[in-house]
Parts: sequence; C-alpha cells; structure tokens
Amino acid sequence: MITQTFKHLVNAVVASKARARIVSAIGHNRYGIDPGTINQLQETWIVEDAPTKQRLVIDGILHPGQIVDLSDTLPSVTVCDRRDIVLRRLSDDDNQLATMSIELRQCRIDHRRAMQHQRHAATDGPDQSGRVNELTQRKQTLRNKIETAIADQQQSVKNAYSNVDARISVITQIGTEPAANELYSIINPNINSEITAILRPATPMTTVTTIGSHEVAVTRVTPFITDIPPWYERAIAGTLKILNQADIIAIAEPNNHSHTDIDPENNTERLLMNIQQQCKDDAEILLWAGKSNTDHDSIRADIAAELPDTQITISLPYTDDAQATVSWLYDNTTVESISYNKRIVLTVRVAVNQNDAVQRAVTSVDGSIQDGEE
Repeated sequence: MITQTFKHLVNAVVASKARARIVSAIGHNRYGIDPGTINQLQETWIVEDAPTKQRLVIDGILHPGQIVDLSDTLPSVTVCDRRDIVLRRLSDDDNQLATMSIELRQCRIDHRRAMQHQRHAATDGPDQSGRVNELTQRKQTLRNKIETAIADQQQSVKNAYSNVDARISVITQIGTEPAANELYSIINPNINSEITAILRPATPMTTVTTIGSHEVAVTRVTPFITDIPPWYERAIAGTLKILNQADIIAIAEPNNHSHTDIDPENNTERLLMNIQQQCKDDAEILLWAGKSNTDHDSIRADIAAELPDTQITISLPYTDDAQATVSWLYDNTTVESISYNKRIVLTVRVAVNQNDAVQRAVTSVDGSIQDGEE
C-alpha cells in the first residue's frame, strides 16, 4: 500500500511541474514492478516527447539492473525508487553523505548499463572501451570517500559538547516532524524552531540550553524511516552516533498517526526497537505524546529528573559574604533544604559542570562541603 507519508515525501522531492506516478514494487525479477503495469502506463499515462519531465516513482527498493531494464523499457520516463527519493530529500538540505550516496547509486546503475552494453556487443574478451573498468574504479573511490566522511563525522560528534552535563536527543519518525519540532522547542524555550517539513532536519542540529542548574546539549536528529536499512544508516551516520552518545532520548509521537508509514498500533514499538538498537545501554528513553502547552514545565521537569547531579551538604558561617553565597547557591544549584543554627546548613544538588564553581564559592567564605548520596 502506498502511504500518505510516501506521497508527501515524493511531492517534496519532485518538481511541481513534473508529471509523476507512484507505483508499488512487487519484486518482479527484471523490472521490480508488474509488466502489466508497464503496459498500462504506456497506454494511459506516458506521453512521448512530453514538454515536462515524467517521473515514475517505485514504492520499494530496486537493484541497479531493474532500474536499467525499466528505464530502457520506458525511455521517456525517469525511473527512481524509494531509496532515491529519501536520499534526494536529504541531499536537498545539504546532507553530504546522502549526496555521495546518490553519486554512488548512479555509478552502480551506469556500471550495470555498461556491462549490458558490453554483453550485447558480444565482446566476450576484455572491455575495449575501458568504460566498465573505469566505473568499477569509480565505485571503489566513492565507497572509500563515504567511509572516510562517516568516520570524520562520527569523530566530530564524539568530540563535540564534551563539557555539558548531559546530551539529549529529540527524535521522531518520518511524517511526524511537527511533533519533534514542538518537543524541541519545549526543551529549548529560547529557540524559535520551525522545522516541520517532512524528513527534516537532514542533518542533526544542536543547541545548548539550561534545565534547572544543568547545562545540556539538545540535538534534533534526522527522523527515522520505517526500518533502518544499511543505505539509510550511511546517510544518517551523524544521527546514529549522536543517539549512541545521548544520555536522554526524547521521542516525539503525535496523537494523530494518520500520516505514518506503518500500522499506528506498531509505531511506538517499532520506533523504540530501532532506537534501542542504536543507543547506549544506560540511556534514558522518554516518550512524549503530544501533550498540551500546560505540560511544558512538567516535560522539562521529567528531563531534569534524569540529569546527573550530586547531593552535597554545605556549612557556612554567619557573615555577609556567606549570605551572598547563599543567594548564589539558589541561583546556580537546586537547594533542597536550608537551616539556620550555629551555622547556615544547606542541602543542595549540584550539576556536574558546577562542582568546581560551588567548591570555590563555599571555601572562599570559610565554608565546608560534605558529600551526600549521589
């Protein structure tokens, strides 16, 4: 069944003036679609010498040989499959891995066509034109280029935002991007995010914000498609590395599932399964299902409850400088209790990145610190 989500995706990729037809793949060995459908298209849809481009989109994955055979059978039509549409959508928004993957995909198709041309010319010996060998070398060069780019991107993710208390990833599945945009905006109240288009963002985008006394890096990652095949893993290598580094993964799921690629009853289960395969074992996974605006504070509180901190007890003398330190502690830590006896005693929770600052502030006024339970 051709889903509404895939139709939206095709509309986002195909030029508005182009004539496009979506056809389901059926696994036919040569064409990938029913030969009867090809005949029907030739009779009722395809226009020879059409003034606008005609694009036949296959809702499925075809191998290069099927693309070549189908294109040769329908020479006036540009043939692409689901993988082509997804990669082009990512490439349109400057995802370089997707752009290189498209180039490799086209090289494989050209290689298959060159192989067929060689066979049809009955040249059983070495390729005299050198075209097949040229494309073989080109494929390997592109593979190496992609692997290098993936390694560089993963290393960049690993080194980034190492000084924050936690890394939070916001994710959703294709077709539900507005929900992720809303959740991202709730976690980052000072960010005016309007990324609601399908399969956006094409590459991860990160901002640093504070939740309570914690400084956190919040990343909106590329949406997941229904399954995560190897070609999609390569195109979103940065997203997968960020999920692997995340301390908290916030999943955005709208109440309305009508535009999702899979059975609504299986959406959450499938998405959770895909995420659990990518994240680290101790990552906290929080599910947000389209709550109302009145729940914004509670969402941030839920996240704050999962952030790493340390409970400490602070003892301060009765001095003006110590009173100023108390005010500073209220601004920069979570004060759980305070009592005034012989000394001022506070129990506070301190974010990881604030430990040194608290130590300096307390000792500078002749105060002392005793660690509590973590």
